[in-house]
Amino acid sequence: MPYIRLLAMGATLSEIPQGFSVEELIRQLEIKRGEVEALQEVVRLLAPNVRDTALLVSVASILRSRFGVERLAYIHTFTPNHTPKLAYFHNFPSISQEALREAVTYTTTSAPKAGSFLAHMGVEIVMPLGRFIGPSARVRVVEPRAWWLLGRFADTEEEKASDLLYLEIIGMLITVYLENAFFQAQQHQAEILKLQQQAYEQELSLASRIQRRILSTANPAVHPRLEIATFHLPHKGVGGDLFDFIRLGENRILFYIGDVSGKGISAALIMSNLQGQIRSLAELNIPLSTLLAQLHRRLLQLYGEEDNGFVTLFLGLIEIDSTGQAHLSYFNAGHPPVLVLKPGVLQELPANLPMLGIDIPGLPEIASLPPAQATLASGDLFLAYTDGLIEQLNPQGHPLGLESLKGHLQNFSGKSAEALLAYTENLLNAHRGDLPLEDDTSLITCHLLP
Repeated sequence: MPYIRLLAMGATLSEIPQGFSVEELIRQLEIKRGEVEALQEVVRLLAPNVRDTALLVSVASILRSRFGVERLAYIHTFTPNHTPKLAYFHNFPSISQEALREAVTYTTTSAPKAGSFLAHMGVEIVMPLGRFIGPSARVRVVEPRAWWLLGRFADTEEEKASDLLYLEIIGMLITVYLENAFFQAQQHQAEILKLQQQAYEQELSLASRIQRRILSTANPAVHPRLEIATFHLPHKGVGGDLFDFIRLGENRILFYIGDVSGKGISAALIMSNLQGQIRSLAELNIPLSTLLAQLHRRLLQLYGEEDNGFVTLFLGLIEIDSTGQAHLSYFNAGHPPVLVLKPGVLQELPANLPMLGIDIPGLPEIASLPPAQATLASGDLFLAYTDGLIEQLNPQGHPLGLESLKGHLQNFSGKSAEALLAYTENLLNAHRGDLPLEDDTSLITCHLLP
């Protein structure tokens, strides 16, 4: 019976049968004491905030000094996508991806197969470390979370067998520690991301409310002859659509509707800047062409050379004369045509300029161009919209399209801006069904009262 077992059963040194070497017994006790001390040293290392690399370097030093392990590597799968990671290696040649993939296939402590990548590296033992799953007490199969790769350790097979037990215990200790640390870090990161998401959603909600307030001012009683109704639904809480009516004098009203390329907060920032620019420039009572040229230059500055953004914009000036008619001067910079409903006639006000914010060589200066002209009589209505309306898909994947919109409006028999707005909204909702909006969508309708 081994000496250590005799002592464990309560025997004293005097009761050990003759023939046993007390010196040998003491030597073995010293060995076991060293192994236990090695475990104690490893346990002391398992302290909060110890970095993975520092822990593995310290453990490797213990294994070299206490067990004579000359070659050591530690592989684990504590990664977000569970791919194996070589966390530490010492005194092995560089470990290839093929060797890594081979190592993680082991579920029992084994010697590598002859001629394998691991054997070629000088690995003597592959030891999987993880939760024990059977199939029996004699066959140790684990669900691996990590692996020791061991080489050049122990002088005899007896020492190697004894050392492997302690190397497994140490490996399991640090594996449980590192796995728990990984899960805690993942949980902490998830909590941070959740808080960041909540903060983002709060900021987005605030930005959305501010944007709604900005756009809601586009529906005031700017003139007793104009009835105005508006609709705005951003694709992502906030968006890049903009519109407004600005009274410049007793019988002069500037209005516009535009669409900033892109979606979300970036488009909303451009939209907000542009909205402020238009109001500031409108108060100077400068010509439409000069105002538009200033906006174009401002957008070139905002986007710079590295961005490919642009803005479509319909900019119009309504002037109501003493006869009751309204004269409309306008520029349409790449925006969908405004549709004017006259008795028996549907008139389009199409684009007469390219989009703003894109420098196109060879085009004349915007400031030198005259605006297009149209006339509105009492009872006339018009609909202006962003391309989210006509580009909206139906469940079959077909966009609404301009022709469908025009065909729908030719059947309109209402007599108010609110009625025209509701009529157009009904078309949009019937077309898209349960589908979400494809893009920011804005509508403005205006009725010239008698």
